[in-house]
Amino acid sequence: MMLPRVLFVTGKGGTGKSTVAAAIALALSHRRPTTLADLDRRMSAAAALGAMPENSTPIKVTESLDVIALTPRAELEAFIDRIVPIRAISRRMLRSRTFGYVTAALPGLEAFLLLERLRIMAGDAALEDRYLVIDAPASGSAVELLSVSSGVKGIAPAGTLNRLADSIDGFLKDATRFGAVITMTPEDLAVREALETAATIRERLGVVTVAAIMNCVPDLLFDTSELAAMSPLGGHARLAVRRNCAHEKAALVAPRFADAGISTINLPMMFTPAIGRVELEKLGRVLDAKLIGR
Repeated sequence: MMLPRVLFVTGKGGTGKSTVAAAIALALSHRRPTTLADLDRRMSAAAALGAMPENSTPIKVTESLDVIALTPRAELEAFIDRIVPIRAISRRMLRSRTFGYVTAALPGLEAFLLLERLRIMAGDAALEDRYLVIDAPASGSAVELLSVSSGVKGIAPAGTLNRLADSIDGFLKDATRFGAVITMTPEDLAVREALETAATIRERLGVVTVAAIMNCVPDLLFDTSELAAMSPLGGHARLAVRRNCAHEKAALVAPRFADAGISTINLPMMFTPAIGRVELEKLGRVLDAKLIGR
């Protein structure tokens, strides 16, 4: 399948979601102009690329790659600024207790406006022939974010918010415009959560999963006889066994996702204390061959 214009990267915490998002953005940028939208407050993906945006103004990483930081609160403030163009009044409105009551009465309003911003960015990306990669929240929070428009339609069955919610739903369900990439590691809990996330967003929200990324897959270094010979080495032998088990477990996962119509891509374990541009380029080459150029 062709890649959608927007790739929404999510996964269980600790599975390398931000690293994968940064590597995908870097790999895509070698083919087309690309924007990485970092929704993570820690901005891990942006930091791995050497960029630390402080607001919604894009920062250039390379000639064809920029990074932007987006937060639900900032999108709410930008929305108020658009409808109340006198800044002194809009700032006072945001600080008022009454406005706090209004936002509390509309749960998910900030996240809803964040989704609307992503929809607008996706439209701009299509016009400019660029890609948008989103370093999204971890899977549980990501499902909540993607579900917001349905909640808004329940609160506002007619009017402007309802029309915006319809537009967002159409955007999320359009496989040419939006798709999820789900990260995991060779661990039972991470694999189970990835499968559950893919099923939830497909069946409940109509969102397609472009691929499942198995991160941190170690090479198979020893055969059975070599492992047996290492048994007197204690901790070293146990580490070798764990590495072999992780490799073998990763190989067993692909058929489970294939049954759900999802391809699995394995990324190698990076034996480095930190992830930077060099490591991202190595991961990006794997992603370019198996995800982008397939």
